[in-house]
Amino acid sequence: MYPNANLPCTQLLKELKEVVVHASAETITTDVSLSPFDGDELSKILDLIDKLGGKRKVSPVALLISQSREWGDCLAARLMRYFVRAKFFNFCGLPAARLDADQTVYIKRKRNKLILVLSWAFNVALFRAPQSHMEELRRVWVDRTINSPRWKNFNSKLSAEWASITIYSTVMIAVDVSFLAVPSVSIQNPGSVTIISTYLSIFCIVGSLVVSLFLTRQSRLYGQESAATAVDILIKMTGSAFGTKAVATVHGLPYAMLLWGMLYFMLAFSYQVFTSTPTLTLAITGSACGIVALFTLWLIYAARDFHVSTRILAWLRASICKAGDSGTA
Repeated sequence: MYPNANLPCTQLLKELKEVVVHASAETITTDVSLSPFDGDELSKILDLIDKLGGKRKVSPVALLISQSREWGDCLAARLMRYFVRAKFFNFCGLPAARLDADQTVYIKRKRNKLILVLSWAFNVALFRAPQSHMEELRRVWVDRTINSPRWKNFNSKLSAEWASITIYSTVMIAVDVSFLAVPSVSIQNPGSVTIISTYLSIFCIVGSLVVSLFLTRQSRLYGQESAATAVDILIKMTGSAFGTKAVATVHGLPYAMLLWGMLYFMLAFSYQVFTSTPTLTLAITGSACGIVALFTLWLIYAARDFHVSTRILAWLRASICKAGDSGTA
């Protein structure tokens, strides 16, 4: 019995166009839009609405729709369905309505302390990669609901990250193997620090490469799925006691194992350099290594909003003020 010829098509089209225009303006002005479509999709929908309303030149599509008004009604109702469902799941019109796509409206339950400790340990061991992926995942999967444009954008970023890690891993494997072929390294005892560290570096790099390839394949299979299918996939992946932390940890494994591989290689290379060089060369290379390490740590802490100079100045000012108050008293 559907499509029904008694639908108020003119009113429905007008309301649909206003909703689409509002959603388009929202996607332009904010990154946390609740629209179920992205900007390109909204432009295409608006083009279809104009064809239905007869505001453009007659085209084969418009001619076909004009000959069968019921199918035009069906198309308008089908598009309106997505926006109405978005309003329903975001509690539109209620005091606790969700206003942003990354806003939660539920009270979080407390996690088991053992799970929190293990998650913290994994986060530290993996260079805070799970924490960064956890923050991104929380912006996408809010209250076990998914916004389709944000889900597709999220998977595109993950695929690009894993593809770049695959390239770095391939380069690092070549570097490790070439380092083992160096005569001064190959003649060493297999139990030396240089050989063992290089072997560990190769294992970590190969693990990063394998996990990156697997995750990239999974992203291609499920990354472009609809929002409903994506929710089912995430529910299956977060069925363990760790919940979403397990997914974030898996997503951060390629980056963390790549860093571990680089650290092991730096350990092997540094041991080789600092144990078999003259004093002058050791002093120069040691100074250069210290400067590079200092600037690297400075960049890492600055990116995490931890400024050592600001902390030192604040501590000095507090000490001076405290000494002044003690002297006055």
